[in-house]
Amino acid sequence: MKKQNKWTIAIVSALIGIGACTTSVQAADTTSDVSTNQSTSATTSYSKADYFSRNPKIIRVKHSTPAYSDAALTNSVRTARSGEHFLVQSLITPNCKAPVVRTTTGLYLPAKTSLLAAVKGYQNPKGYHQVHYTQVKPYGTVGYNLYRGYEGIKTWQKLGFSKASWYGIDNYIAPLRAQAWQGRSAHIEAMIHQAYQYMGKPWLAGCSSSPAYGVDCSGLVMQSLYAGGISPTPTSSIGHAHPGNEWNSRNLWADKHLKRIPYSERQRGDLVFYYQPGTHTIWHIAIYLGHNRVIESWPPRVMVQPIVNSQRNVIAGIKRPFI
Repeated sequence: MKKQNKWTIAIVSALIGIGACTTSVQAADTTSDVSTNQSTSATTSYSKADYFSRNPKIIRVKHSTPAYSDAALTNSVRTARSGEHFLVQSLITPNCKAPVVRTTTGLYLPAKTSLLAAVKGYQNPKGYHQVHYTQVKPYGTVGYNLYRGYEGIKTWQKLGFSKASWYGIDNYIAPLRAQAWQGRSAHIEAMIHQAYQYMGKPWLAGCSSSPAYGVDCSGLVMQSLYAGGISPTPTSSIGHAHPGNEWNSRNLWADKHLKRIPYSERQRGDLVFYYQPGTHTIWHIAIYLGHNRVIESWPPRVMVQPIVNSQRNVIAGIKRPFI
């Protein structure tokens, strides 16, 4: 009798556990259907076929639905509107509960395919610089050793500037101005929009920081690329500030991850490279605007000019960052 009682207790406990799991799953599923005012029996488990089984990365809301601050979907904080897009940080699939997605903004949504659609983001082909879907991170180490002929942080502070500004100026990365779900044109316009933020600023050799300061030609291009979502590493705005890296236009020209384009096929958003007259040495880079106009940093300032003029008239070639 004792053995039979033990087996009976074990079986009853297992059934209770299964029942609790079923109720928990349905509770989550019912919560996810708040926007459609639907409810089902608490004893029916969710159908896996109705939910994402892997992280969709980017989603579009099909039908307006509550967005939550918790994975249990108990605290609704706002409505995710129909047509709204989100980057997905992770797909959460807890035991006995319907899957939910956690967005990069910290919101939680039911991972139901009837509510959300997976969206393919804009991306360059493999082998070329990949488009970042979030803010580009600074690449490189700020500052360099002080030696004769160049200033360093000690000189900077003696001039009355703060240590924080020494590191902050070089750490600047232009904000991302195009979303992952937007197309090629949006990324190109994001790049050009950033370039225009520097209009009228002085040409300064080796500079690539915020629009509060001047920039040189490749410094302008790098910050503009960041705004479109491309980081042309190992070339970077931080490295550009180091002595000897002022001519990053040459590094970008040599970069095999930027696609070469025939001059006759140039388009808005392409990069235009120039030879120093009488040589085959790259000495300048500009952003093509279309209609044979470029935006560039050329002494004495950032400006819009014809693609060829008397000062730099030998074009080496065209490269396309957004393909």
